[in-house]
Amino acid sequence: MRRFFAALIAAQLVLLGVAVSGGTSVNTQSAEPPAPGDVGPGAPTNAVGRRTIQISSEPGRTLTADVWYPADAAAVAGVAKSTYTFPGLSYTSSVAFDAPPISGAGPFPLVVYSHGSGGLRYISAYLAEALAGRGFVVVAVDHTGNTAIDDFAKTTLPRKEILRLRPVDIRAEIDAMAAASADPTDPFAGAIDTTRVGLVGHSAGGTGVLMTAAGHDGVAAEKRVRGVVGLAAYVDPVSGRELARLTTPVMLISGTLDTTTPIKTQTERAWKRIPGDPAYRVDLRGAGHQSFSDVCYYAKLVAAKPELPATIVEAVKSRTDEACTPKFLPITAAHMLINRYAIGFLERYVKGDKAAARWLKPTQPKIVSVQVKG
Repeated sequence: MRRFFAALIAAQLVLLGVAVSGGTSVNTQSAEPPAPGDVGPGAPTNAVGRRTIQISSEPGRTLTADVWYPADAAAVAGVAKSTYTFPGLSYTSSVAFDAPPISGAGPFPLVVYSHGSGGLRYISAYLAEALAGRGFVVVAVDHTGNTAIDDFAKTTLPRKEILRLRPVDIRAEIDAMAAASADPTDPFAGAIDTTRVGLVGHSAGGTGVLMTAAGHDGVAAEKRVRGVVGLAAYVDPVSGRELARLTTPVMLISGTLDTTTPIKTQTERAWKRIPGDPAYRVDLRGAGHQSFSDVCYYAKLVAAKPELPATIVEAVKSRTDEACTPKFLPITAAHMLINRYAIGFLERYVKGDKAAARWLKPTQPKIVSVQVKG
């Protein structure tokens, strides 16, 4: 992912001479996203809003965050759809609206999403939007020092510091949303229940959410967390002792064609050590490492820019080779399955809806393998 985004940004800067927001706007419908009703456990229960805010992590560290949240249908009438922007490139969401008021039906449970190494906060907007459509508030930051922009600018932090900061950032996101909900002047006043928190992380984000829930390097486990979902999680930095402390409900969703965080060396290591209270393991046959991101949709946006140099085309191919070629599960199918299991799990263990357990049973056995313990 990091080479893809770094090359994308570099190419746009070469073409435009400056870093600008906006550019060609392509509706996500043209990129064949999952239809709004295909989010797994039922259709959306509300409209979706999106705001961009700033969150302080530790002294001197301020992070840009996106928040997706439930909105009332009446409140989005006439409101523009939200736009995701890159240097020289943008696309308009087919689901999320631009900063409408949050629904008054809360307080809503909170989900923190953590991107992979060299990613960005909205790299899995398909999942964030779907979660907000089912009544969760979702917050995701750019983990400064480990983003696509840092790769390009050569400001990526040392690995040890990246790993230290992941749980620090995640805990800061929970604290920030709790403070926002407690502030009567904040747009999210009274709307977020941070006693019900779920964590979702892709790749290195999976490292971060597992560390946060288990406790890491002398930092205690985050007790507000009720459920953790690792998407193609990078498990190696999490010690066996830490994995054995994970009594919070956990779901690991992995791809059988993932060569970046292979099931054999990553998922199976975690699966053997997590005690299961309970634990779910979902293997998607034909999914790759980038099947858990929106990279295949970005490739369509890049294809709409014929002036891009050959270097950017090759960079995109290098990323799409991890999800978007014919040997992989079609991306819309992959996203619908990821949404089904991740949202079903979070509804069951974070919302506390026991009826959601029906969405955690095996479906399409030729594609999905589900194991449960605890």
